[in-house]
Amino acid sequence: MRYEITTGHALEWRELAALLTSVGWGDDYQETMLMRSIRAYPFVAQARDADGLLLGYVSAFSDGVFSTMLGELVVHPATRGQGIGRALLFAVEAEFAGVPIYVKALGEAKRFFEACGYRIPNGEVTVMFKKHEIA
Repeated sequence: MRYEITTGHALEWRELAALLTSVGWGDDYQETMLMRSIRAYPFVAQARDADGLLLGYVSAFSDGVFSTMLGELVVHPATRGQGIGRALLFAVEAEFAGVPIYVKALGEAKRFFEACGYRIPNGEVTVMFKKHEIA
Protein backbone atom coordinates (compact mmCIF):
# COMPACT_ATOMS: atom_id res chain seq x y z
CA MET A 1 0.00 0.00 0.00
CA ARG A 2 1.24 3.44 -0.89
CA TYR A 3 0.86 6.25 1.62
CA GLU A 4 2.35 9.66 2.33
CA ILE A 5 3.36 11.13 5.68
CA THR A 6 2.72 14.84 6.09
CA THR A 7 3.14 17.11 9.09
CA GLY A 8 0.98 19.96 10.24
CA HIS A 9 -2.42 20.59 11.70
CA ALA A 10 -4.41 20.34 8.44
CA LEU A 11 -6.78 17.69 9.68
CA GLU A 12 -10.57 17.46 9.72
CA TRP A 13 -12.00 16.54 13.10
CA ARG A 14 -14.47 14.07 11.55
CA GLU A 15 -11.70 12.06 9.90
CA LEU A 16 -9.78 11.86 13.17
CA ALA A 17 -12.98 10.84 14.96
CA ALA A 18 -13.50 8.05 12.42
CA LEU A 19 -9.91 6.85 12.87
CA LEU A 20 -10.20 6.84 16.68
CA THR A 21 -13.51 4.99 16.44
CA SER A 22 -11.96 2.39 14.11
CA VAL A 23 -9.46 1.40 16.82
CA GLY A 24 -12.08 1.26 19.57
CA TRP A 25 -11.23 4.51 21.36
CA GLY A 26 -14.88 5.58 21.59
CA ASP A 27 -17.44 6.97 19.22
CA ASP A 28 -18.86 10.13 20.76
CA TYR A 29 -16.37 12.75 19.60
CA GLN A 30 -17.24 16.40 19.24
CA GLU A 31 -15.61 18.98 17.00
CA THR A 32 -14.58 21.29 19.84
CA MET A 33 -12.90 18.50 21.78
CA LEU A 34 -10.92 17.04 18.87
CA MET A 35 -9.88 20.40 17.43
CA ARG A 36 -8.60 21.45 20.87
CA SER A 37 -6.52 18.29 21.03
CA ILE A 38 -5.12 18.65 17.51
CA ARG A 39 -4.16 22.30 18.05
CA ALA A 40 -2.61 21.64 21.47
CA TYR A 41 0.19 19.50 20.07
CA PRO A 42 3.18 21.34 18.59
CA PHE A 43 3.83 18.34 16.36
CA VAL A 44 1.19 16.46 14.39
CA ALA A 45 1.66 14.11 11.44
CA GLN A 46 -0.73 12.09 9.32
CA ALA A 47 -0.50 9.14 6.97
CA ARG A 48 -2.80 9.31 3.96
CA ASP A 49 -3.38 7.05 0.98
CA ALA A 50 -3.34 8.25 -2.64
CA ASP A 51 -6.98 9.34 -2.34
CA GLY A 52 -6.26 11.42 0.78
CA LEU A 53 -7.92 8.99 3.20
CA LEU A 54 -6.51 9.27 6.74
CA LEU A 55 -4.76 5.99 7.62
CA GLY A 56 -2.77 7.08 10.67
CA TYR A 57 -2.14 9.96 13.07
CA VAL A 58 0.53 10.89 15.59
CA SER A 59 0.92 13.81 17.97
CA ALA A 60 3.72 14.88 20.35
CA PHE A 61 4.79 17.54 22.83
CA SER A 62 8.48 18.39 23.30
CA ASP A 63 10.70 20.95 24.99
CA GLY A 64 13.28 20.15 22.30
CA VAL A 65 15.95 19.41 24.91
CA PHE A 66 15.08 16.98 27.69
CA SER A 67 11.87 15.23 26.74
CA THR A 68 9.31 14.51 24.08
CA MET A 69 6.00 12.97 25.06
CA LEU A 70 4.12 11.01 22.46
CA GLY A 71 0.44 11.89 22.54
CA GLU A 72 -1.53 9.58 20.28
CA LEU A 73 -0.25 7.15 17.68
CA VAL A 74 -3.17 5.61 15.84
CA VAL A 75 -3.22 3.44 12.70
CA HIS A 76 -6.41 2.17 11.09
CA PRO A 77 -6.73 -1.56 11.83
CA ALA A 78 -7.18 -2.43 8.14
CA THR A 79 -3.75 -0.95 7.33
CA ARG A 80 -1.65 -2.22 10.24
CA GLY A 81 1.51 -4.16 9.49
CA GLN A 82 2.38 -2.00 6.48
CA GLY A 83 4.88 0.35 8.13
CA ILE A 84 2.53 3.26 8.77
CA GLY A 85 2.99 3.29 12.55
CA ARG A 86 6.77 3.10 12.18
CA ALA A 87 6.76 5.90 9.60
CA LEU A 88 4.69 8.13 11.88
CA LEU A 89 6.95 7.36 14.83
CA PHE A 90 10.01 8.09 12.66
CA ALA A 91 8.50 11.50 11.81
CA VAL A 92 8.43 12.33 15.55
CA GLU A 93 11.97 11.01 16.02
CA ALA A 94 13.24 13.07 13.08
CA GLU A 95 11.53 16.24 14.33
CA PHE A 96 13.01 15.87 17.83
CA ALA A 97 16.33 14.17 17.01
CA GLY A 98 18.54 13.69 20.06
CA VAL A 99 15.68 14.28 22.52
CA PRO A 100 14.43 11.31 24.56
CA ILE A 101 10.92 10.23 23.53
CA TYR A 102 8.57 8.86 26.16
CA VAL A 103 5.52 6.79 25.32
CA LYS A 104 2.61 5.29 27.22
CA ALA A 105 2.51 1.84 25.68
CA LEU A 106 -0.90 0.38 26.45
CA GLY A 107 -1.79 -3.25 25.82
CA GLU A 108 -0.36 -4.71 22.61
CA ALA A 109 1.31 -1.38 21.76
CA LYS A 110 4.18 -2.37 24.07
CA ARG A 111 5.38 -4.96 21.53
CA PHE A 112 5.21 -2.39 18.72
CA PHE A 113 7.34 0.12 20.59
CA GLU A 114 9.84 -2.55 21.65
CA ALA A 115 10.16 -3.61 18.00
CA CYS A 116 10.88 0.04 17.16
CA GLY A 117 13.79 0.12 19.63
CA TYR A 118 12.06 1.55 22.70
CA ARG A 119 12.91 -0.04 26.01
CA ILE A 120 11.64 -0.24 29.54
CA PRO A 121 13.85 1.75 31.95
CA ASN A 122 15.94 -0.11 34.52
CA GLY A 123 14.46 1.88 37.39
CA GLU A 124 10.84 1.81 38.42
CA VAL A 125 8.54 4.18 36.57
CA THR A 126 5.02 4.82 37.75
CA VAL A 127 2.52 6.51 35.48
CA MET A 128 0.06 8.58 37.46
CA PHE A 129 -2.82 10.75 36.40
CA LYS A 130 -5.60 12.84 37.81
CA LYS A 131 -8.59 14.01 35.88
CA HIS A 132 -9.98 17.18 37.37
CA GLU A 133 -13.75 16.97 37.25
CA ILE A 134 -15.65 19.95 35.89
CA ALA A 135 -17.77 21.55 38.58
